[in-house]
Amino acid sequence: MSGHPIQWAALLLCVLGALLRVPGVRRGRGRMIFAALVLMAIAVALSLPPIYLPVDGVLGGWNAANLVIRLSLYAVVVLLGLRMAAAFGAERVRTLIVGPAGITVLLVTVAATLILFALSDLPVSSTGLAEYAGQPTVEQYADIGRLYPGYVSACLVVPAATGSLRSGSRPAHRIACFLLAAGFFSVLCFAVLELFQGLDLGVFEVVLPFGAILLVVSGLTLIWFSRRRGRPRQRNPLA
Repeated sequence: MSGHPIQWAALLLCVLGALLRVPGVRRGRGRMIFAALVLMAIAVALSLPPIYLPVDGVLGGWNAANLVIRLSLYAVVVLLGLRMAAAFGAERVRTLIVGPAGITVLLVTVAATLILFALSDLPVSSTGLAEYAGQPTVEQYADIGRLYPGYVSACLVVPAATGSLRSGSRPAHRIACFLLAAGFFSVLCFAVLELFQGLDLGVFEVVLPFGAILLVVSGLTLIWFSRRRGRPRQRNPLA
């Protein structure tokens, strides 16, 4: 299996989004969003068998590449959360993500991820750990990996949705905020739905998480294009 088309689309968009921001990064601007896009591209790339299997082989063939995916996604949601909170002046959201409670949630999540991974028996490379789906520790490891992005996304949905409804903003900015809100809502839905044991999501097992990536990166890219076409009255941290 070479991967679902939506995975390849998400990878291409992440790479494109990162490349577009290289000139700005060289001038010292947009480094946080650039880092988030690069890490997102790495995570998406490693979800694809043609990339995961050889990379994991180089790392020893014991699925360390899957751990890279998890840790990369945790970093992505923290970086995006910080920039979203700054862009919308949502200090409360920032506190929920990187305040004492947010840092505690992150540390517990990372610790649980590492422990559950270490307790799992993963002798052979398997993209998405599909061959080990029956192991309790692998299932718990997967649940933890979805819950933290779901938590951060839950914090970001309302500020993004509010931005899409702001009448004084440019149309492109409002559309971008809508895309961001839809993306974060998709991540939240995916995390909640996966808590129901035995629920078969079918194709949505892939469409929801990777569709969310497409929506979020599209929103960020639209903001970048909007800024390039006409200088905004106030600098947007997401640009």
